[in-house]
Amino acid sequence: MKTKAFFNKIAIYIIIVLILVSGFAVALPETNGKTTDTTRIMITLDSMIEEDKVIKVVENNGGKFLRQTLDNKLIFIIPTSALNNQISILTIPGAAYIEEDVMIQLPFPDVKEVAITESNIQLTPNDPFYSQQWGIPMIGANKLWDITTGDKKVIVAVIDTGVDYTHEDLAAVNKSLGWDFVNNDPDPIDDNGHGTHVAGIIAATMNNGKGVAGVAPNVTIMPVKVCNSGGSCWTSDIADGLRWSADHGAKILSLSLGGPLPDLQTYSATLYAVYTKRALVIAAAGNSGLGEPSYPGAYPWVLAIGALDSSGKRASYSQYGNWLDLMAPGSSIISTYPGNRYASMTGTSMATPHASGVAALYWSYNMSFNNMQVAYMLLGFADDLGTPGWDKYYGFGRVDGYPADG
Repeated sequence: MKTKAFFNKIAIYIIIVLILVSGFAVALPETNGKTTDTTRIMITLDSMIEEDKVIKVVENNGGKFLRQTLDNKLIFIIPTSALNNQISILTIPGAAYIEEDVMIQLPFPDVKEVAITESNIQLTPNDPFYSQQWGIPMIGANKLWDITTGDKKVIVAVIDTGVDYTHEDLAAVNKSLGWDFVNNDPDPIDDNGHGTHVAGIIAATMNNGKGVAGVAPNVTIMPVKVCNSGGSCWTSDIADGLRWSADHGAKILSLSLGGPLPDLQTYSATLYAVYTKRALVIAAAGNSGLGEPSYPGAYPWVLAIGALDSSGKRASYSQYGNWLDLMAPGSSIISTYPGNRYASMTGTSMATPHASGVAALYWSYNMSFNNMQVAYMLLGFADDLGTPGWDKYYGFGRVDGYPADG
């Protein structure tokens, strides 16, 4: 029953995305109603054209070249008035097609900074906030720790606002593996806080007498910055973050982000990561509380994660629908925060790394597993919630790090 529902999801969304892709290849989107002075676009070139010639033509029409994506598109900022006029597939020699880059916004979280007090330092593990990490026992990760706490060869990419790799509780983060696509440099430091919080849920150091414990504390975190200090993320940067992570050895790509519409960039990048590089892509279901999809989570080859509250019920903000796969703890989750601090945050952004952490423990248990095996384990071992079998509010159920059969 679960397998059938999963493949029904694939069939439905392949049709939707194929319709989307055919629409993207025609020309630039209409500009009616635009109020901004500039627009960010991507130009895909014919195979024989020289890039410098295209750059020169666009710059002569008031555009500014930003960078080239990992799949060889050219990104520009241009005057909005030039759309479908001076700059189009008719006026740019060698342009196979031109598309507008899209920005999505991370949900503004309710951040509550927390401090260590004498009343919460006598715990097992000895991480001071462990007794308040209700999500870990809910998904059984603490039981799996008797078998594995993770393997450093399992690399989990946190594709987010970056990570504070100097944090006292984030020894798992390997800065040298990451990249900053916002500033186009090798320093993926977090200037927002969201990515650092996500990274701590996955792999905060355990039994160091500090802060919190991660779900899979001994795996390796690859920090990939695709969102700026305000939590805004261009889909071209997200797509490059996906490609970079997959190309540089990440087995699990964790995205605590999403937008309401599919786009060609994340569509092709997630396909590449899953089917070419054999990575597992896990993404947030979204926080609108409505029955509407969030992408890239709604792509059929991506696992979409909704949020549970501490009672084990679907959180009221958690989006739902026939694209939802799994649920995990997401409300009032304590984790790392920049500057050696700790904070409580809420959202499907927090549920996603719980699922990514369990996936990392599965993979650490047996390094010969492939991405599809780990995905089917997550789906098949899930604790059924809601109506029996898959349903649109809980998907296949709650992520289970230690299923009843062990």
